[in-house]
Amino acid sequence: MIKTFDAEHTCIKDGSSKLLTGKVMAKMFLNDIRKDPEFRPKKMQDQVLDRYNLTVSHDICRNGKSKALEMLEKEYDEQFSRLKDYKNELLQCNKGSTVELGTVIVDGGVERFDRFYVCLEVLKRTWLQHCRPIIGIDGCFLKSCAKGQLLAAVGRDANNQFYPVAWAIVQVEDTDTWLWFIKLLQTDLKLNDGDGFTLISDRQKGLLIAVDQLFPKVEHRMCARHIYGNLRSKFPGKSRIKPLFWAVAESYNKADYDIAIEAVKRYDIAVFEAMMAKNPKNCSRAFFKTTSTCEDVHNNFSESYNSAINKARSLPLVEMLETVRRQCMFRIDARKAKSIKHRGKYSLKVAEMIAEEEKELKSCQLIPGANGLFEVNEKCCSYALNLTAKKCKCRRWEMTGIPCRHALKAIHYKSLKAEDYVSDWYLTSKWQAIYSDSIKPVNGMHFWRKSGAIRIQPPEKDITQGPTKKQKRIKEKHESPKKKKAKSKDMETQVVVKASRKNRTVHCGNCSLVGHNKRRCPTKSAPVQEMAESRTYSQGEGPSQPSQNS
Repeated sequence: MIKTFDAEHTCIKDGSSKLLTGKVMAKMFLNDIRKDPEFRPKKMQDQVLDRYNLTVSHDICRNGKSKALEMLEKEYDEQFSRLKDYKNELLQCNKGSTVELGTVIVDGGVERFDRFYVCLEVLKRTWLQHCRPIIGIDGCFLKSCAKGQLLAAVGRDANNQFYPVAWAIVQVEDTDTWLWFIKLLQTDLKLNDGDGFTLISDRQKGLLIAVDQLFPKVEHRMCARHIYGNLRSKFPGKSRIKPLFWAVAESYNKADYDIAIEAVKRYDIAVFEAMMAKNPKNCSRAFFKTTSTCEDVHNNFSESYNSAINKARSLPLVEMLETVRRQCMFRIDARKAKSIKHRGKYSLKVAEMIAEEEKELKSCQLIPGANGLFEVNEKCCSYALNLTAKKCKCRRWEMTGIPCRHALKAIHYKSLKAEDYVSDWYLTSKWQAIYSDSIKPVNGMHFWRKSGAIRIQPPEKDITQGPTKKQKRIKEKHESPKKKKAKSKDMETQVVVKASRKNRTVHCGNCSLVGHNKRRCPTKSAPVQEMAESRTYSQGEGPSQPSQNS
């Protein structure tokens, strides 16, 4: 009951409230911190002021965030302990999927998490039925408190965009984990010994060993971008490495490859030897097989996938796995709507490539022959073309599955349709079939059935004291914006110019003497004006003239 009620207040509002404690702030912003672990106390202050017109101290907000992180850690540990239940739920909701959970037994009989592999049924079935026989494999670091790496296998859809197939969480990226991941992938995608398939990856040692052991007949392409980065860091002053290297990597036939290699040799023998040590045939189109109908010389579609799940990599394990799965569902739905709206016979990628090739038709001259044979001359170089067999000496048509400029010249001459000479891998009907089915929804932890198995403990965490500063990627010398580049006289090399403290004359701010600073001054008690007269000057220097006011 109300005993006393005073309708008139004489006190003045100060904008503060004793109810806003750290515990209250933790509960208030728990969901915000769950979505974004980098949520700042300053942002909490601003939102409280905006919502309730109240001020709260920075210490209370910081205390509230610490309590919220403790609450989330208990929640995530609970999810961690129920990984076996989560595995069973995935298999129950997506029948036919492959989900593997690996653990290790440590001292005291404690079972700790080690690795987790997911390949959902709809993803592997779609890749086997509708995607080209090419796959990219790459690994990226996790950003949450549970350290580790995410390994992913990504394919190509009919519009030449990435299509995620499988992913796994491991503690360390080494030979053992790559063998485990690729062996599971080999079974799910029916890769056997790799014959007829193409794999793109970087030159990670453990990955190379695993591929050699499990896929002896696969076409293993090395990412040209990683090789170029190594050359660039080894020869930072060589400005022409970039065009010369990419001329080698993007050569469609051996004749162009030999010319590009010879140009590198004439430019710098050291660069040539370093390039040959990397075996450029593994990253040059001139030596690629045409079975995959893909011209990629880099693993950019795997890098694009890593970038797409960048925010998920900052979340704890179970939440991250669920976010990656949900992003796949969102992506499949968005691509399905886009493919249904498209009215052309082939996907958007085909129209873009044909438009680019048609720009160069004016430099091509056609000499017709019999039975679909033609000779096309471009810039004093002749190419034999077989329109019936869909082959051109430049090899671009065979490599991409889309008519090259020489084929387009003959197609226009015969008044034919370019679409009739495109590979079936790019059909709009195939594009729509890839995204016709999606991942089945998965229930939340509240509905997971308890298996009764031993509870899994999370991996040991690194104990850090004090606030941790978010580390940024270390940039190479040639890409740092803080370092200016000046071309030398021969315009062939670039010299890095940066301000240096070397050979500078240091003057003390206390006694004005040379050779030490104010911190190490032996006469800290001496006033500045008394010691100014004893200042010594180097050769060519002298005391400044007194001003008129002094």
